[in-house]
Amino acid sequence: MEATLNQTAVKDITMVAISAIRPNGFNPRKHFDEVSLNELAESIRQQGILQPVTVRPIADSNDYELVFGERRYRAATIVGMQEIPAIINDLSDEEAEEIAITENLQRKDVTPMEEANAYQRLMESGRHDLSSLAVQFGKSEAYIRTRLKFASLIPEIAALLETDEITVSVASEICRYGEDIQREVYEQHLKEDVTYSSWRGQKASEIARSIERQYTADLDRYSFDKTLCLSCPHNTNNMSLFCEGCGKCANRTCLAEMNASYLVEKTLQVLAENPTATLGHTDYDYNLIAVERLMAMGHEVESAMPYGTAYPRQPEAPEKEDYDNEEAYETACSDYEQEQSDYRERCAEIHRQSENGEISLYVKIGSNNITLCYVKKNNTADDTTQGQPLSPVEKLEKQDKRNKEIALEKTIEDTKKQILNIDVAEAKFGADEDRMVYFFLLSSLRRENFALLGISEEHSPYLNDEDKMNIIANLTAKTKAVIRRDYLIAQFKDAYRNNATADLMLDFARKHMPNELAEIEDGYNQIYEKRHQRIEERKAAIVAKEKPTDENDDAAEASSEDAKPEEAAA
Repeated sequence: MEATLNQTAVKDITMVAISAIRPNGFNPRKHFDEVSLNELAESIRQQGILQPVTVRPIADSNDYELVFGERRYRAATIVGMQEIPAIINDLSDEEAEEIAITENLQRKDVTPMEEANAYQRLMESGRHDLSSLAVQFGKSEAYIRTRLKFASLIPEIAALLETDEITVSVASEICRYGEDIQREVYEQHLKEDVTYSSWRGQKASEIARSIERQYTADLDRYSFDKTLCLSCPHNTNNMSLFCEGCGKCANRTCLAEMNASYLVEKTLQVLAENPTATLGHTDYDYNLIAVERLMAMGHEVESAMPYGTAYPRQPEAPEKEDYDNEEAYETACSDYEQEQSDYRERCAEIHRQSENGEISLYVKIGSNNITLCYVKKNNTADDTTQGQPLSPVEKLEKQDKRNKEIALEKTIEDTKKQILNIDVAEAKFGADEDRMVYFFLLSSLRRENFALLGISEEHSPYLNDEDKMNIIANLTAKTKAVIRRDYLIAQFKDAYRNNATADLMLDFARKHMPNELAEIEDGYNQIYEKRHQRIEERKAAIVAKEKPTDENDDAAEASSEDAKPEEAAA
């Protein structure tokens, strides 16, 4: 069928073979409605093509690349035209892309996601900013900004917007949040198979409130410095005109990092002020990230600590501007002085009880804060030496010894696991291993080695006496090694701390898996060294605090001795 151009001939318009035209990748429109496309094809069949397409030459060929006019090109293909009227322009890649995007964005059937991706590409080209895009397309900057945010939607939600399963207003609310929150919103509320908790069909305002309630955290609940949060785009205060309190955080990764960093720093500060205190947390209310970081630094952190009693909080001094008159302010100051006196008295009593071993101080790591607490002590055998309470230094030395034991216990436990994975079938059998008797050793043969000794896979998990006798009759050097080592591995389950079995197992590991054992030992020894260093620092702090008292006692005793001759003379 011949193409018809229903307009006055223009010298720049050329008939180009449709087979010589290649679509481009610049077009922001990726979806073409079939009904609309067929209607355009029927119009072309009746009236011809009213407006030419634009193409550019493809280098080193006789073909052309379509710049814009893809709907006309597709409709002409449906009609069966051999040629199509076209304007041939020699354009660079950048010029072709910008023209294609600009022309297609002015069509009415461009989807919001197609707009978003097109604006994003124009911004990334470096030739446009928000203001120039608003001027070029006759849109407000707020409109362009909203469309640009759509480019951050996860593919699943973008597809829902593309197919009109969610509205532009709903997408505008969702795109304010990061990928993690978007993913949860989709999986829990927008996915097709979600029923009871589905948000499909809800108003944008309802979804906005639901997201804020379920997926953001109230910053007022956290104790870290929130100066940076005031200007953060993930603060809900910066997402709306009406603000209350510190706002809510929609960036959970950043929130978790700032909170954990604060908790670690606060813990170290409280420990420095109270070197005899231990670290711990309750079963449920604690920050795992902070606990892991403190343990990696060498601190011992006890789990399932009792709730205890919080250390008294220092009273806050009254501010004069908070009171209506001078009398009320003076009354508040008087109350404050009494509160200060009570606070100092209470702290002194806690300090006395701590020194006498009546209570224990510990730093409780909570979810969002650090609290210095104390609990009454039960003087068990673990806390005494020959009936006498342990001194703070002795307690730390005892803890240091236990930490060393823990490092060895952990090394043994991990070594047990690694030994099961090693291959020692080809290794030379030592003289110490040769003392073992094969018949009894076969009781410990692992099932995965049955086939090596001629036992079928269908055999029961246990060998009977006849099986063992048959195996012994056909032993080779390799099968001997397998049997003996399987026996040793079976016995290593009883390895514990520094018992003889543990020593044998570690010797075995040094021979057959030296690299793995070295890695295990290094890991736990590094933790011990860090903990050892912390304990030495805390011991030094305790000794430093006690030293001035000892010196004063010595000076007083010396003064008393000097006074005796005078008293005698008198």
